[in-house]
Amino acid sequence: MYHIIFVCKYRKKILEPIDQELKNLIYLISENSDFKIVEMETDKDHIHILVESKTKISRLSIVRKLK
Repeated sequence: MYHIIFVCKYRKKILEPIDQELKNLIYLISENSDFKIVEMETDKDHIHILVESKTKISRLSIVRKLK
C-alpha cells in the first residue's frame, strides 16, 4: 500500500469546486490499471490517495498514470 499526496502548484485552493469530478476520474484510471484505490480524500489544495498494488508495479508508474 502507498500513500500518495498530490499538491497544487503554490498550494492554490482550486480543488474544492472539482473534487467529485477529480475523484471519479482517478477511480476510472485505477479501474483500467493494475492498482486499486482504497481510500481518497480531497481538500482545498491537495488530495490524499491510498493505493494498493502488487509489488511488481512501481510507485513511479502509478503516480505517472494518475498525473
